[in-house]
Amino acid sequence: MRVLSLLPALALIASTQAFAYDGLEQDFAVCTQGNDSAEVVKACTRLIDNAAAENATTGMFYGLRAANNNDPAQNCSDARKSLDLAEDDAIKQLSQQLIDANC
Repeated sequence: MRVLSLLPALALIASTQAFAYDGLEQDFAVCTQGNDSAEVVKACTRLIDNAAAENATTGMFYGLRAANNNDPAQNCSDARKSLDLAEDDAIKQLSQQLIDANC
């Protein structure tokens, strides 16, 4: 179910040349579906670092990185960024919970 809801975002990213880099699809899969928190953080970081612009999709990556990171200060920063950028209500709710817990 989670994969199906994220397919439009993957299509958007994959179709945007500015986002294209080797490993994009693997990073997207790990960031959005990974079970190893350290690997999720690394994959989401690469997606954020390679984004040409900050938008709702990038906001999702910030939120997922914050949800999987052990650093409260970084979580606070990422959750605030996610809350500003994300359009998905579930990501916004998660971001607010992380802000409440870490900021």
